[in-house]
Amino acid sequence: MIFSRNYLHINAQRQEFPEQGLELFDLAANEGDICRHVAGCIPLHWHSELELFVLLEGCVQVTAGGESHLLRPGEGCFINAEVLHSFYAAEGTVCAFRSFVFDGSIVGGMPGSVFDVKYVRPLLSGGVPFVKFEGDGGDEFYFAQFQRAFEACRGEKMGYEFHVREALSGILMYIKEKYTLGEETRPSSVQEGHLKEMMAWIDQNLEKSMKISEVAAAAGICPRECQRIFSRYLHCSPMAYLRRRRILLAADLLASTGEPVTDIALRCGFFSPSYFSSQFKRIAGKTPMEYRTAACGGQEEERR
Repeated sequence: MIFSRNYLHINAQRQEFPEQGLELFDLAANEGDICRHVAGCIPLHWHSELELFVLLEGCVQVTAGGESHLLRPGEGCFINAEVLHSFYAAEGTVCAFRSFVFDGSIVGGMPGSVFDVKYVRPLLSGGVPFVKFEGDGGDEFYFAQFQRAFEACRGEKMGYEFHVREALSGILMYIKEKYTLGEETRPSSVQEGHLKEMMAWIDQNLEKSMKISEVAAAAGICPRECQRIFSRYLHCSPMAYLRRRRILLAADLLASTGEPVTDIALRCGFFSPSYFSSQFKRIAGKTPMEYRTAACGGQEEERR
């Protein structure tokens, strides 16, 4: 099955919930358009699964492990497990992509097997956080195996899981052979842990006014370290991140509830409806009412 959606299921720690119904074969094949997401972005999140990504159209800015990378059509990337990452449409009105999010056990098999111990676990614990693949830069193998796995998922013929597993195994071996593994290649787990704590605290207090010192205190660090971490991983200040989170929450409420716009503004920490409207349009590209109309219309169209 190919999933196509313009939202993420994320908990307060910014961890993405896996799709339902994948218990036997823990792999989600996705096909979508980043421009259809609020503000043209898939916000910062993480998951315990591995991710493979291919950009079909448009340009996307990927942040992963504290670094930023620009992908153009025909390029792709690998994102390791538990790495904080986000995708932003960099230009154009369409940013079409395909991706796989899958548990390492699909390749590794049973815990303790030779495939798990020798190949998958070293990649999870000490592998590179991010790898960029270029279509005309010698990475043709990656794209060929990705396409093979994607077409197998689209058809879902008897035994397609074997073909997917073989293709993904080839990609992981390709990464292992091409990129040196070692503990020093992974981002600071301490800093990422602090960031997850601060983002969780922000999500739980979006309706309140807050200071940087309060955000920092949620992770037990000083305000300067708080600013340093946000700058490294999100390339913005804590307050800029807070405004964007409030707008993303407001967008979700506008699309999923019939609450008045003024009530939503207050619920998301905006005490001036006019300021909320201007900030929403600046980030989402539409006024709150325009966004609600477009979102509800899109949902009706999908139901048909």
